[in-house]
Amino acid sequence: MKKVAIIKIENDDVYGAVKKAIEAAGQPDLSSGDTVIVKPNLCAPKPYNIGVITNIEVVKAVCKYLIEEMNVKPLVGDMPIVGWDPKEVYQKLGVKEEVEKVGAQFLDFSEEEFIKIEIPDGKKLKSVKILKKAFEVDGIISVPVMKNHFLTGVTLSIKNLKGLIAQDQRTKIHVLGLHEPVVDLFQALKNQVKYAIVDGTYAANQVKPSGPYYGPIEPGEVVKMDLIIAGKDPVAVDAVTSRVMGFDPTKIKILSIAAERGLGEIENIEVVGEEAKPFKKFKASFKGRIISFMSRIWTTKVLNPLVNPLAKKLFGPQMVTLSRAQEEVGEGKKGEVVLIGECDGCGVCVKSCKVNNIKLVDGKPVIGDRCIKCFICVEVCPKSALAIQ
Repeated sequence: MKKVAIIKIENDDVYGAVKKAIEAAGQPDLSSGDTVIVKPNLCAPKPYNIGVITNIEVVKAVCKYLIEEMNVKPLVGDMPIVGWDPKEVYQKLGVKEEVEKVGAQFLDFSEEEFIKIEIPDGKKLKSVKILKKAFEVDGIISVPVMKNHFLTGVTLSIKNLKGLIAQDQRTKIHVLGLHEPVVDLFQALKNQVKYAIVDGTYAANQVKPSGPYYGPIEPGEVVKMDLIIAGKDPVAVDAVTSRVMGFDPTKIKILSIAAERGLGEIENIEVVGEEAKPFKKFKASFKGRIISFMSRIWTTKVLNPLVNPLAKKLFGPQMVTLSRAQEEVGEGKKGEVVLIGECDGCGVCVKSCKVNNIKLVDGKPVIGDRCIKCFICVEVCPKSALAIQ
């Protein structure tokens, strides 16, 4: 049974609540000396106390705990939504200076390398351009803010992972229907995502969508929840958080799809701390409900070509057609990893594979059928024995 902690913040002691939540739910499966990406929601240069982006005090508390209690090195970063210049967002939020106060390192995604990977089992998202560092670190901790979303009901730790992909991929995911592609992305990252911690200090209700593409965004209502929700299973954490927000997690499409694929639990969950009951009923704004209805129209194969011109007028030229989106996130790199040189069976390639697709057989690496074509194993091989064919 998966365990999720719901901890109330007392006397504005955010660190105390984060520490209590992590220890109640169980620490992330990381070792001393590991490096992790702490992935908050930094979608736009908005105030930290309106429930739109992750409260920097929660981010700092998570980093402080990892450093002081686990000797883990946190790298903090996110890629803002389409329409915002990343460096402008980082500068206005002052995120680099803030996380460095507790000894964490800020990772400027706009200066990092993105690679195109394949998602062998993806239903809609067959390939995607993603932060290469996501597969080089020892793990990822998703730290979203508690927020409702007009298309998905909630936007929490699973959807928060969308910030790891290149900006030009975001609208394509929306055009593909959002729910399945987000779960496809999570599936590709499943072995890397070690933990989820939801910032429930301030939550955004009835979020108002606007341009250029569902952003910048404003809350219709800011709710001071003073909660931290944490656990090892992001699906379970999102399910419990959904209940706290007044939603039935079985009715949240992203969660039900993830559960059907065996990626996590939405019902068989042990909750510790506060009771998993609605603390507040969240709902979409009127404009959000209209856009949700329109989205269901323009993501269908028959109507998308007809509606796409209107979508472009509303949200900008980045709104490609469904067929174009399918083409661009289709198959990724075609190369296969092969053994070309002398291998001494050191196993470095096995450890580097974040989807556990390489095994040593008789002292030689054997590549399985779940290769995502990140080719990191080729780069790390000390003997240069692996190559891309």
